[in-house]
This record gives sequence, structure tokens and C-alpha cells, in this order.
Amino acid sequence: MIEEIWKSMEEDSVFNGESCVLKRRVYSDFPFDLFLAMEKPENSRLFLLKVSRSNIPNINLLPRSRGFELKVFTLPEYPENYAFLEIKLIDLRFSDIFSILVNDILKNLNEIAEERELIKSFIERIIKWQQFLEKYGNEGLSEKAQRGLYGELWFLRKYMLPYLGIQEGIASWKGPEGKPQDFQFLKLAVEVKTTVGKQHQKISISNEQQLDDTGLDRLFLEYLSLVELNKGAGETLQSIVEEIKKLISSDLSSYRKFIDLLVEAGYLEEHGYKYSNFFYTVRSSNIFEVKDDFPRIIEYNLPHGVGDVHYSICVAECMRYKIEDINFKSFVEARK
Repeated sequence: MIEEIWKSMEEDSVFNGESCVLKRRVYSDFPFDLFLAMEKPENSRLFLLKVSRSNIPNINLLPRSRGFELKVFTLPEYPENYAFLEIKLIDLRFSDIFSILVNDILKNLNEIAEERELIKSFIERIIKWQQFLEKYGNEGLSEKAQRGLYGELWFLRKYMLPYLGIQEGIASWKGPEGKPQDFQFLKLAVEVKTTVGKQHQKISISNEQQLDDTGLDRLFLEYLSLVELNKGAGETLQSIVEEIKKLISSDLSSYRKFIDLLVEAGYLEEHGYKYSNFFYTVRSSNIFEVKDDFPRIIEYNLPHGVGDVHYSICVAECMRYKIEDINFKSFVEARK
């Protein structure tokens, strides 16, 4: 719908090159005025939110981002006590992201009935997308990031959803939120490591917190070794996302949470086609319990002033800490 409206305005030549702003109101039954708009003759895409000037925050506090800008302006045909919050696409390389951003904003504003809350939610979504663009840009996930996300989703589907159910299973996925471990449920945590090819003899650990069980009852390390192919048998990142969406479709709140987590992880549904070129099959899967003398570096043992530690551990040295799926299941279900 969004693309169709903007394309229609791009083709509108009624103003014959005059400088103006074309507007199309969306959600006719919505209590607030939301517009898709276009600045002529440049054909710059805009999204407008009409609100009371008294409710608009300090303009210096409005977020700034790559690809688009946010500003406040007025139009002479509207009363002086109203103004517009405007998002403007300023870099055509971000056109597809801009459409996704506006669609996301519309979905999140659709059920809000109070203007201050509307503005607050609007700005929060802008900040969220600003963070996304700063972290991932407009190119999407790297091959390494795709494998890592696939591994987390594989673990979510195989263990956490069956063992915890939809709501608690989705809530346990913390990787996109930047937590020390990828899954946390009460005082149980799991870090997922995914490797391919020749990497399968070592596991790379990103920092001294990932295998630190301080404050936890139990900490596990899932080691997933994959075979990666450009075509043929296997499963793509896009296909596992679609399958999980089907598995959790009966719980709308968890479904929305899952979509939000995917965005935080750098995965946009509209870019799913970008992640259909690599096919994964599981070479091996092992769950290790991280305890006692498990090979690791933890924060407590580091000299003062030392941090941001990256290191690798040998898979062979972890094997004596391997646990069976049935035992892992009992640990998880005991905390339900």
C-alpha cells in the first residue's frame, strides 16, 4: 500500500514543476492525522504526523539518523496551534528501508488513543530504526551474522519452544538484545556458537562474560557445526524464520515480539530474499554444561584493567562436559 501511494504521487504531474507537498491521509478512521507525503518537484518521500504544537518535544532532542531526517514544520492551511512531525528520506540508497520504517511506525501507532503517547511511540520507533541503521546499515547481514542468527533460531525451534512453550520460549531469546548469553530463562542460560567448514575444531568466544556463570544456577554452551552450501539440500535462514512464524502464529503477542527481535538481530522480513542463497545442514550438535574446570576465561580471573577478551577453545576439551538432550530438557523444565 505504501509503495503504491508514493509511486502514484511521483507520477502526479498536476503541479507542473511547482514546489509543493502532496499528502495522502492514511487510516481514515484513526483519531489522528497521519500522512504519506511527497515534496515536489524533487519527489522526496515524507511521512507526516499532525499534532498539537504544545505536545511536541524540544526539537534538539529529536533523533538524527542515516538516510532520513526528522524535523518539525507548519503549513499555512492549518491552525497555528498545530504542527507536523516529518520524517524525510534524504538518501535514495535507503528507499526500501524507509518504506519498511514507515510501515513499522504505522503498525505501532494504529492502536494509540492519546496524543502524547502517540508522539512518544513515534519517536521511540525512530530511535529504534536509527540504532538499526547505525549497526547494520542498508546492506543486511554478513554471511557470518547470517550463520550466527540461523544457529540461534535453530536452537530456539529445537529446544526452547518445545520445552518452554511459545510465550516463554520467545521471551527466553536474548541474543538480539545484547545480553551476555543468547538464551536466558530465570537463572539458566545458554550461549549458542555456530561454525562451518574447517572451523569446527574450535569455538570462538567473543568476550569474558559469555561463559561466566556468575549469578546463574546453570550455564550451557550449544555448539552447532553446519555444512553450508550455495544450493541443494538444506535449510535457509529465510525458511527457518518462516517456519518459526508458523509455529508461534497462535500467540499474537509472542509473534510480534519475535518479529521485533528479528529486527534487533538485523533481519528484516522484507529482505528475506537476501538470505535464501545459503543452505545449511547440521553436521553435529552438542550441548556442554559450563562448570568447574570447563576451558574458559571469566571476568573474575582477569587482571585489573584487562577486558574485551576474545579467545577460542578446543572442542575436544569440552567433550567431557557434554550432556544429553534429555538431561538438558529436565534442567529447563524444572524451572517452569
